[in-house]
Amino acid sequence: MHKEVKDYINNVLSEKRQEFNGKAVCPFAGPELAANKLMFGTVGEKSLEDLIDDFRNSDYNSAIFIIEEEISAKETKKFQMFVNRVLRKKGLEGYKNICFNPNDMVAIEGYNPRSLCPCFLVNIARSEDLSKAHRALRKTDYYDKMSGKYLHFLGIEDKS
Repeated sequence: MHKEVKDYINNVLSEKRQEFNGKAVCPFAGPELAANKLMFGTVGEKSLEDLIDDFRNSDYNSAIFIIEEEISAKETKKFQMFVNRVLRKKGLEGYKNICFNPNDMVAIEGYNPRSLCPCFLVNIARSEDLSKAHRALRKTDYYDKMSGKYLHFLGIEDKS
């Protein structure tokens, strides 16, 4: 599954799309992968807590944890909050996670990059890095085509 996830990063998240005003769907995942700064793990081969411990003890900047079981769209945010609680419990208060669920029904002009995700993914990164990336994108037209519903899903204040 690691190969499928890497293909997803390289072929979907790194693709420049008109829905994102000519920017990559996720401008940061591809470079992180290319620089070998992205740890991969699969929940099931190890527990989520063990994977988080491995990440904490590594030199990686961020991590992608693969969950191959089906998780409903309704459960995405709940699972994300659960992972954030585990991170705090593990002493990683300066980290957050973003869950990518192929079942999430969010699209820009009919394009839903999450639907192309090979499985449920948990991305863990430093809160500071995520905030810096968000601030950089807010200075561009990256979010301009997103509906208020999509922005709310991402936890972003409406652009208006």
